[in-house]
Amino acid sequence: MPQNNHLRGRIAGQSAMAAVIAAQAHCAPRGFLARVVGVSPLTDESRARYRGAVGELLVGSILDRLGDSWDVLHGVPLGASSLDHFAVGRAGVFAISVVNCQGDDVAIRGDELVIAKTISNAISEARESALAVAASLEAALRTAVNVVPVLVMVEPVKVSMPALPDGVHVLTSMQLEQWLLSSAATLSGEEVATISAAAEASATWPEPELSAVTSHTLTRAFVQIHHDVRAASLRRFLWVVAALVVTFLSVWSLVSVLTGLVVGF
Repeated sequence: MPQNNHLRGRIAGQSAMAAVIAAQAHCAPRGFLARVVGVSPLTDESRARYRGAVGELLVGSILDRLGDSWDVLHGVPLGASSLDHFAVGRAGVFAISVVNCQGDDVAIRGDELVIAKTISNAISEARESALAVAASLEAALRTAVNVVPVLVMVEPVKVSMPALPDGVHVLTSMQLEQWLLSSAATLSGEEVATISAAAEASATWPEPELSAVTSHTLTRAFVQIHHDVRAASLRRFLWVVAALVVTFLSVWSLVSVLTGLVVGF
């Protein structure tokens, strides 16, 4: 595949990572005590974007190992928004959106996605993104292209589906790779190459908002933030463990004292 397009230089989660870094740039550094007790370095503004970036990175890594018969692009510009991931192979063309559900229970009721009792529009947004991708490819190729909308839920705790959505495939991140690889072929190799060439062409998509930093610098800055978040989480966990140990020892000491008094009588 040609490598001379700016889309080839875009990494999974790039827009979300850039937003997190921009939000954190305006945040005052944590004090010594805050670092010791494990206060999260994330602001309220950046927390949701951070979860989104982590989800996109995980799904991006899954897609990048599909093999040479697939072509994958990340952060495809759609005007006011961007598509998390674009994939084309013999199984078809897929517009893949991501929602990070780590640690949450999820329910799917038609177009209504409920994550930890909060309603999300992610399913309808995934459908709209696929339609926008199809329209852009059709304009570039002057022929209709069937684009399959896929919503990937990253590591939900539990998923219930009282009613399936219309026309959108909803999968967990654990299911995605096998689902794509086992899907029946709908395109010839020549069709895949043609669609791939159109997808990587700058003229096919609206111009993306350019980041002020390179992908390498962006990744390095985000990795540092990710390290700080994980370190803060570990410290909070250790404080909880320490509190439980102290509580256990206190109760044990009290029981020992009371037992001694009872035996003494």
